[in-house]
Amino acid sequence: MKFGFVSGRPCLDFAGTLKHRNSTCAERLTEPAVLSEWAVQAGLVDVGIEVTAADLAAAIEVREGIYRTAIARLDGARPRPADVDLLNERAARPRLTPRLLMTGAISREGTAAQLIATLAADLLDLLAGPDIANVKRCAHPDCTLLYVDFSRAKNRQWCGMATCGNKVKVQAFRARQRASAH
Repeated sequence: MKFGFVSGRPCLDFAGTLKHRNSTCAERLTEPAVLSEWAVQAGLVDVGIEVTAADLAAAIEVREGIYRTAIARLDGARPRPADVDLLNERAARPRLTPRLLMTGAISREGTAAQLIATLAADLLDLLAGPDIANVKRCAHPDCTLLYVDFSRAKNRQWCGMATCGNKVKVQAFRARQRASAH
């Protein structure tokens, strides 16, 4: 399975593994091996990690806490107390740590628990830093991805131009074509 990484932060990309939250809800983390695959594609580990069903359940619980907490921040609301406790507890655990090898190369490896801790801590780092002011929701009505707007003018509207931005522009073009045909 191929994942997209357009959010600008691992925690937000991870929150995006449940797509279309407002409609059909498409779960991308369908089995433990998929979480490992996501971590490799995200560049958080170099090779797959062992993930159990319990690890996957814990990861999904943290993912949902990440999403709810980020949305609460965007809406100017307080996060759920249970999410605060969960994210603080997970972020306090040992995280993925790159290792310098004698060759000068870097090795990124770890466990599922360290991956989950890293993702929880990434959200806390995001919330505590200046980038939180630039977190936005994708403007496409069917997309629920969150992203950090790193554009110079801070006017990015879509999670990705190649995906949602293009869909909106094609829909608008077709609507103009239909309107001019009548």
